[in-house]
Amino acid sequence: MDSDSRQPSPQATDLYRARVGRMRASARAHWFLWILFIQLQIDDVVTTNRALTIPGNWEANPVMQLSQTHLGVAWWVPKLIVVGYVAFAAPRSFRPWPMLIAVWYYVIVVSGNLISL
Repeated sequence: MDSDSRQPSPQATDLYRARVGRMRASARAHWFLWILFIQLQIDDVVTTNRALTIPGNWEANPVMQLSQTHLGVAWWVPKLIVVGYVAFAAPRSFRPWPMLIAVWYYVIVVSGNLISL
């Protein structure tokens, strides 16, 4: 039996390397979006707290407004629970669009908070 028949062709090897490279790039993009999402959550809490100290500003999200009413300074705890859920769910789906939408949503939220400062 010829030992060369078990070796992959150069084209197959190149296709495999290209596929692995795309998978690694996708994984890096996924983790970059995840880290950006966490940072935006922190920025949202900080800018919201700062904006609410200025007269005339209010929380636009009714769920967070309810949380602020009932939990006081710990209003951000429900956000922590949601981020924990996303931490559990996001690594199981390497589709980039859900995380990309979440990141853009919070870019808009934090930008609105910064504008109100």
